[in-house]
Amino acid sequence: MIAAPSETRDRKWSTRDASHLQPINAFNAMVSAEIAEMSVHSELNSAFSASWVRYGLGPVDLNFLQCAAQKTSRSIEMTSRDKKPFFEFLFAREGRILVSHHGESTIVHPGSFILLSDRYPYTLEFPDGSNCLTAHMPEDWLSTWVADPHRLIGKPLGAGDVWARPLTGLLTAVADSGLETSSVPRFVLADQFGALCSLIMNQPSADKHDSELAKRIKEGILEHHQSHMLSPSVIANEMAISTRHLHRVLSSSGTSFSSLLTSIRLERAVRLLANPMHGKVSIGEISWLCGFVDQSHFARLFKAAYGATPSQYRTQHCGKSVEH
Repeated sequence: MIAAPSETRDRKWSTRDASHLQPINAFNAMVSAEIAEMSVHSELNSAFSASWVRYGLGPVDLNFLQCAAQKTSRSIEMTSRDKKPFFEFLFAREGRILVSHHGESTIVHPGSFILLSDRYPYTLEFPDGSNCLTAHMPEDWLSTWVADPHRLIGKPLGAGDVWARPLTGLLTAVADSGLETSSVPRFVLADQFGALCSLIMNQPSADKHDSELAKRIKEGILEHHQSHMLSPSVIANEMAISTRHLHRVLSSSGTSFSSLLTSIRLERAVRLLANPMHGKVSIGEISWLCGFVDQSHFARLFKAAYGATPSQYRTQHCGKSVEH
């Protein structure tokens, strides 16, 4: 790897520079060493290609990546080896990114952002190849700019937001022109980047009534999450509101009924699977107790959220595995 003279953390790399390794293996080794530990796979094998440029920006690393079609995953074991918590603020310049992270599954379209936490497993799929950025930033740094950033994990950001335009412009300028000849100090650019992140992520909350109603809706879902018949209309009737209003209130608070319900059910499953007292309870029964009707559907959602099957998770946390 080649260090630029202007900043010790600046780097440039390409699969062309690693002819001694299969391109996908070389890319896997690079991103794991320089960004965050992860596993990368591609069906292109020797035809795979990628390039990477990093600019140090105060406490933030701006990693610009171009790559052919591939799939990246980060497991529970990988998260456990981190010494310090970081966020990845992922920006899609070109190419869709299919994201499964922290109970959320979404498609990040070009021009949009998504916040990932390196504390939790995730899967990123780049079916069209990608031209993207990941801003690698310490949790404590982002928390000085954004109130409770954890509430935004796994949710798409910036689409249609007026403040996404200047942030996109800043990142595009850095990607296209670099920072080697910039007359502005890096710490000034870091503050500008943080301020623009703040404008996108610190969206005005709903009015007080809707905020209280959203809280009550969430409490209702939590109370009834075990019911296999639970639906938005059930909670709406309990709250004496229309189903349409329920969806609007949750959307205004940055979530949805299905996302909340799935997240609550998976969190309960995690607690049961990690508890040795429930070591003899079958995976199917745990699925049912948490409100899932279809065990295979539960297993798929669980693996997408936590990077392991329910039985693997149980084995890792309490050494017990009951499959049926």
